[in-house]
Amino acid sequence: MKSRFWCCGWVLLCLWFVAFPARAQVSIDGKVTSGGRPVGGVRVDLHRDSISGLLAYTFTDGEGKYHVQTTYAGKMNLYFKALSYEPVLKEIKPGQSNRTVDVELSTGGVERLQEVVIHSKRPYRLGKDTIELNVQSFLQGDERTVEDLLKKIPGLNIGTDGSIKVGDKEVEKVMIEGDDFFEKGYRLLTQNMSVQPLEKIQVLQRYSNNKHLKGIENSNKVALNLQLKEDSKSQWLGSVSVSGTPIAPAFYYGSVNLMNFGKKNKYYLLGTANNNGVDAVSSINHLLYPGKSDEPGQIGLGVVTPTIIDYTPDLPGFDYKRTNFNRDRLLSFNTILNPTKQLKIKWLGFANPTKKSFYQNILQEYHIKDIQFTNTEVYEFNKRIDNYFSRLELQYEINNRSTLIYTGNLGSLGRHDTGNLLFNGDSATELTSTQGYVTNHSLTHTYKLSDREALVSSARWIMQRSPLDYSIDQYYYEDLFQVGGISDVHQHVENNLQYLGVTSHYVRRQKGGDFMEIAFANEYKNQELVTDFVLQGGNGNQIRPSGFSNQVRLLANQSRLLAKYTLKRKKWEWTPQLNAGFIHSDLQTQGLARDRNNWLISSRLSAKWEPYRKGKLETELSFQQTNTELMDVIPGYYNTGLRNFAKGLDDMATLSSSGAILTYTHGNMLDKFFASLSIGYKTLFDYMSNQSMLNANYNLAQQVLLKNKKVAFYKAQFNYYIQPLKGNCKLDIGADLSDYEAGIAGVGNRKIQSGSYDYGLSFRSVWKGKLNIHTGTRMQFTSFNSETKSRLKNTYSFLNLFVNVADGIQANLKNEAYHFGDFFATSKTYYFSDFSLSYDVKKIKTRFEVTAKNLFNNRQFKNAVITDTYQAVTEYRLLPRYIALGVDYSF
Repeated sequence: MKSRFWCCGWVLLCLWFVAFPARAQVSIDGKVTSGGRPVGGVRVDLHRDSISGLLAYTFTDGEGKYHVQTTYAGKMNLYFKALSYEPVLKEIKPGQSNRTVDVELSTGGVERLQEVVIHSKRPYRLGKDTIELNVQSFLQGDERTVEDLLKKIPGLNIGTDGSIKVGDKEVEKVMIEGDDFFEKGYRLLTQNMSVQPLEKIQVLQRYSNNKHLKGIENSNKVALNLQLKEDSKSQWLGSVSVSGTPIAPAFYYGSVNLMNFGKKNKYYLLGTANNNGVDAVSSINHLLYPGKSDEPGQIGLGVVTPTIIDYTPDLPGFDYKRTNFNRDRLLSFNTILNPTKQLKIKWLGFANPTKKSFYQNILQEYHIKDIQFTNTEVYEFNKRIDNYFSRLELQYEINNRSTLIYTGNLGSLGRHDTGNLLFNGDSATELTSTQGYVTNHSLTHTYKLSDREALVSSARWIMQRSPLDYSIDQYYYEDLFQVGGISDVHQHVENNLQYLGVTSHYVRRQKGGDFMEIAFANEYKNQELVTDFVLQGGNGNQIRPSGFSNQVRLLANQSRLLAKYTLKRKKWEWTPQLNAGFIHSDLQTQGLARDRNNWLISSRLSAKWEPYRKGKLETELSFQQTNTELMDVIPGYYNTGLRNFAKGLDDMATLSSSGAILTYTHGNMLDKFFASLSIGYKTLFDYMSNQSMLNANYNLAQQVLLKNKKVAFYKAQFNYYIQPLKGNCKLDIGADLSDYEAGIAGVGNRKIQSGSYDYGLSFRSVWKGKLNIHTGTRMQFTSFNSETKSRLKNTYSFLNLFVNVADGIQANLKNEAYHFGDFFATSKTYYFSDFSLSYDVKKIKTRFEVTAKNLFNNRQFKNAVITDTYQAVTEYRLLPRYIALGVDYSF
């Protein structure tokens, strides 16, 4: 009997092993084409029926091939969908273990982001080029804005200026339901939009700004897309936030967000005003002056007039809001309209009259051989900004393969600064005023020749005027000019720019994944700089010292050709690139005209290797040539504020450099362990340095052309989710090293070695209980080694505690400690604490909050700095302690 039992058991076990593989081997493959050409990136879903029961999904490869497998043996349906193509449904009859299904797609369909289907409670879903994050999984209760939420997501790095990076790459844009308002100025959205209507966040990898280049362009860009809850779409929603201090000192904050994100039309209105240090307008610069972007069809990015005088303080590593005595106001109206299927209209408008004040005391000490002196400055600086800006974008779909886009903006830029100064015991008043404008227009046409090739052509015109008037009612330069009886000093600047550029890019993706790009561009730039420096005598006469006024015009016309080819072979990818241009330059300086014709050659060889599934090794070798810019060729001195004067080479030159970068990446932002390491080295065969004349009352800095500057860097980031601690640990390491020369009158050329080292360690918990923490520390070392060696160590530590006291009641305590090297007094550690207690009444969508800032009531803060010529300690005045009551209502 027992033997029969074992015999039956073995028979049943064998039958199970036979039957199970039979079920597991139901597989379907095939090829997807359109017009006889393979189509990559098509999503293929295998369902039990046409609308539910997802069994498996995949994407077609570069040859249009796919393969799906399932254990289900009943009736099934294959669903094929891709951007710009009509979806296709194929029925799979039961009983077929293997099946080949080839599909021919027709152009058309809906232009939208690739769908990612969620069928579990995991906080994310990983698709081919999309990481989809469930917002609810990252909320801890203290989030007000989108930026507050993004700070909680591992793998996203939010800078102190609001910039968003995924690993080392800054995102191109932050969209809402697939539409973008602000491009690189996305901080206006993320720092003001409420987190309440969000359902999902999509991280779009290998993102293409031009939809016709999706699947063609060899892109490594990243973008974010915010998806809204279903009940927040196609209706007006928003938030109103108001806070203020019931007792002196009087601080206030007010913000109104009103938005409607429909399928056809989208509206976003923002109004904000505050005097509690929050910078409401910094992101507008990213709209006024678009940054560089390496993509087909782009030209003229980063073309602006140079800045002559700017007293905005630089506070690296310190919370800018604590020193910003401000009165910021911003009103913004933005809309995206789709009046027809072919036409999209985007309009942005901003107005931001703003006032800012800074208070600082500076002690500078110079010790270079026989040059020994100390300067003291007690400074009260008031800035009034009046910026008005509008932007119009028209996007017309000529057909499903051709798009025409016009973008134009106009900005009025006003700035009026008043500085009350006590310099080495002598009081003075500085006045700086500018009222300029900028207009920027571009026209881009994209024609998709086939599914694998496209032609992108663009033209851009820029005109900018940035006049400047500067005056100081104290005369510090008697030793320099050997003239007495001067009551005050004036400088008037005319700073003008005109630019016209055209380009055409042909891009093609080969069947095997190889990529080719050929581009031609022609750029014309006309820059004019006039500086009139005047010593005003007490008797009304005016003296213009020789060599301290300029009249310069620099014209440059460049034609260049770009050729790039990417060769892909399994786990390897090679990309050689050549950029060759011929440039004609014409320099006119106070009646003297010089012209120059030369070639500019730049080349690059990059490679990628994926040694294993989660590992990537990238390297790049480059050689680059550039010509000197306008400020490099100024023949005479011009005043850059108070005691500083600068001048250029008074000639044109070509600067050459070469470099190498090696980067290793393991994992991605969703893995428990994610690491990124980079190391780079660069040799500047020609570089611009300074020959300085140092004096207690003035500093003359003349640019000189030197040889062989060495620059190196390394940086590493490690993110690790520690399961026992249920939190994410991050380690950041970085260094920048330089070896160069700079000259000082009376000393000669000095060989200088400089280094900056950063080390940071932080931990953020994701506990499910009432308490969560975010803590860490960062150390920064700065050193300069010349005749003597100077070294500075700065440290920063923080501990943030968040407590869910009860249902709807949250408490947040933010603690910071700063310690800076101090050369003239005993070193001191500065402690800051901010506290908030909020009560969220979900029934009426209202949050009540009590906030206490600067609990220890620190009124001054000292920051230490070293350079290759001096060391300094700057003391800043801080906003005092205050307690504010606030209400935040969402609707």
